[in-house]
Amino acid sequence: MNQTNRTIGFLATALLLTAWSGQASADSRTISAIIAWQGQGQIYEVSADRLRFLGALEGIMYVETAEGDMNEAFVRCPIVQEIDSTEKSTSASGNCMIVAGPEDSAYAEITCDGKAGVCRGKFTLTGGTGRFEGISGSGDMTVRSPVHALAEDLSQGISLHLAAGILQIPRLEVTTP
Repeated sequence: MNQTNRTIGFLATALLLTAWSGQASADSRTISAIIAWQGQGQIYEVSADRLRFLGALEGIMYVETAEGDMNEAFVRCPIVQEIDSTEKSTSASGNCMIVAGPEDSAYAEITCDGKAGVCRGKFTLTGGTGRFEGISGSGDMTVRSPVHALAEDLSQGISLHLAAGILQIPRLEVTTP
C-alpha cells in the first residue's frame, strides 16, 4: 500500500472512531457497516477435498449511523478460510484492525460458515487501545467472496489476489466507555 493510501486510510479511520467515541460516558448505539475489500494470500490443499486460504482482506469500511452520519475507515483483516470442494461449503475466521493513530486502535474478530460464495457469521469488537480502550459490540455479518471459484482451478501454494468482495454488518451494536 502506498503512502497516500495509508494517509487516507488513517484519516478515514480517525473519522470513524471519532464517530464511535464521540458520546459522553458509556453509551451504545447501532450502526450499519459495509467493508468493500480486496484480498490477497495463498491457497493450500490440506486434504483431497479441502483447500485452505491464508491471507488478508483490506478495504474501506463505510459506516452509517441511525442519524444518517456517514464515515469511512481503512480496515485490514488477516483470515483463514477453509473450502470444502465436495460439500461446496466454507468457513472462515480472522481478526480485523482499525487504526486511528499510534496509540488509538480498535480490534474485531470475525467468524462465519456458509456455502460457496457466501459466508454468514459474527463481527465482534474485542477492544481497543488509547481512547478506544473498552470499546465493544457485535453484529451479524455476511461475507461475499469469489475465492471458492478461483481456488478450485489453482495449484497449491499459488499467490492469489482477489478482485473484490464485500462484508456487510447491517446492525452493529457499538458500546463505548
